[in-house]
Amino acid sequence: MEKYDVLVLGTGVAEAVLGAALSRAGKKVLQVDENKYYGSSWASLTLKELLKWSEEQNATVQFPRDGQLSDALLALDRHYSLSLRPTLLPAFGPTIEALVRSNVASYATFRLLDRVAVYEAESHRLQSVPASKSDIFRNKQISLADKRRLMRFLQIALEPSQPNHPAEAATPSSEQPALLADVLKHLQIAERLQSAVQYGVCLAWNSMESTDSALHRTRRALKGLGRYGDSAYLVGQYGGAGELAQGFCRAAAVKGATFVLGHSVQSLDYADGQWVLHLDGVDEVFTATQLACPTESLNYSMGKAAQFTEHKVYEHMAIIITDAPIDWQQVNTDTDVLETSLLVFPPGTVPGIPNNVMVLMQGEGTFSCPKGQYVYHLITYAEKAQTVNMQGACDLLMQLLEPRSDACNQPTKNNEEKHLGESHEIMKVIDTDGKEPDQDNETEHHGPTTRIPILTLFHTRPLQSGEQPISDNIKCDFSIHAGAYTNTNCSFASKNLRSSLCTDDIQPQSVPNLMEILDIAVIQAEEAFWQLYPSELRQNAELAIEARKRIHQPSDYQGRGGVEPDHSQVPTYADVEFFAPESD
Repeated sequence: MEKYDVLVLGTGVAEAVLGAALSRAGKKVLQVDENKYYGSSWASLTLKELLKWSEEQNATVQFPRDGQLSDALLALDRHYSLSLRPTLLPAFGPTIEALVRSNVASYATFRLLDRVAVYEAESHRLQSVPASKSDIFRNKQISLADKRRLMRFLQIALEPSQPNHPAEAATPSSEQPALLADVLKHLQIAERLQSAVQYGVCLAWNSMESTDSALHRTRRALKGLGRYGDSAYLVGQYGGAGELAQGFCRAAAVKGATFVLGHSVQSLDYADGQWVLHLDGVDEVFTATQLACPTESLNYSMGKAAQFTEHKVYEHMAIIITDAPIDWQQVNTDTDVLETSLLVFPPGTVPGIPNNVMVLMQGEGTFSCPKGQYVYHLITYAEKAQTVNMQGACDLLMQLLEPRSDACNQPTKNNEEKHLGESHEIMKVIDTDGKEPDQDNETEHHGPTTRIPILTLFHTRPLQSGEQPISDNIKCDFSIHAGAYTNTNCSFASKNLRSSLCTDDIQPQSVPNLMEILDIAVIQAEEAFWQLYPSELRQNAELAIEARKRIHQPSDYQGRGGVEPDHSQVPTYADVEFFAPESD
């Protein structure tokens, strides 16, 4: 019977980051995942793994082009790395800092997000989103007056405490925060640009986004510009989040952590101050002083009945694999084929979907798919009672891809009739005035869809407590000794989330989007990390972090009539830190 300091159940991003941090701090860690792959619900899967996962999760998989899974497609199985949780990695934030400090960044690879665009329903075109000062000034479609207004908005985001803040002027009552939409109107930004700013720059889910939250995300994005290139976001290769989770698991293994994959928990009990774990198919019994996992996993593993309140929010996702990139010629004259991009369908542009739909495109350069193919991840959310038309979003996306008429793109006759029927329906409902367009107008603007997907997958899942940071919808029905258990999917009492790895707070939306969920997972891992240590150790770490912030190079004081203050009495490193930087 081998004993460990900490048992971690799962290898999702939060659990993987936690395991790496604990191992780095000297803990003896055992990490268990019932799946045969790393990443848990964040995993990046091969085609066969995705099909098996879809059966287990009741996801809908179709092969519109061939009608069934072809041998040719199956032969490319390991050329796919399909993410169950598509993400954007902010160039500034706790996740990127954790990657650097843990040394995972030395073998994880990324690409810059090449472009962001917002769909305009009236023109049935894409509008490229300017995200920096240079983007604004280079854009010839924006008037000089609007360029000044956009520059003012970016300046407000960078300096939110400046006097005469437009949020104050746009707020009728000091008790109610201003909406971002009201602020954009107050700044007199053109209506077509308001949509680009709200959904392409601020990445808001809907028009009810608060000003504070939107400006906070914009400020973080602006701080990330120029750190690694001309983009505020990175796209992880080999699927993204799943590869990052595996990287942190590798970092934990380097520091001595033990991993057991492909074996489910047979029993997990807490008695006499320790956890006792039995795994299916493993004769050895494992014990640990402390346990870290999501509360729902703990209830399940211990045979307890978890007490859930009704889920209020559901995530709706789709994956499309095809051989066509986005048709960017309508946006600009660039001929380069982009490997990564983010499209946003604002609320109301897809019938039956109340919030916006974010579409992350990954090409062969991200190693997510074979040469000549592209993977599109579509994400939105809605209330449980609402029916979401993800098929409509997919059909609309297919109309925005580069046209192609070769024979290999043609489906069988039955599949073609079915798909064109679906496309005809979506084309009718996206007409600008809500009426069925006449035949001439339909032919001119839309026409039949020329692209047929190779694969489509649709899945709906409830968002858990940790993904809704403002509310806690899980309650344990048993008592465990304090310090023996920590929840890696914890919720937070405050809307402002803070990490020791980043100088800025994280202020996510009530339902986090693609650029927020990685940072939230890292903050959850840090919170879980400190729950396993006495509070005084966390206080010492915070003092050391503050001491390091006050240290400057001696050259910073030369020519200023002074010398560097003496901070030698304040320790700059603590005994335990969450990914402590390497000491000099």
